[in-house]
Amino acid sequence: MSDQDLDTTLVRRGTSAATFRDMNSFVEDIRQRPLDKLIGDLPGLSRLSETKYALARQIVRQRLRALPEVERARLCLFADEIASDAAPEDVERIRGIFIQDGTA
Repeated sequence: MSDQDLDTTLVRRGTSAATFRDMNSFVEDIRQRPLDKLIGDLPGLSRLSETKYALARQIVRQRLRALPEVERARLCLFADEIASDAAPEDVERIRGIFIQDGTA
């Protein structure tokens, strides 16, 4: 993936978020973004700072927990495809969103 592929509105908002208000807006964007688009944003989100990535991971996990198991499994497969096309340094972070406490 090129850097241009990783440059979505959500990723840009996360990158530029510097104030509490900006971070709140970024979180709301994650909560409102359609899940298929959000999964597609994972390579860009994985490149955010550790704090911003951890926040994004937490919100994505909350959204995934609220889904029926079948839908969650479908999105996990989609995310795995996204991770397989990502830069090697981003793969662990992308897959890490779907692993909690050592379990999937």
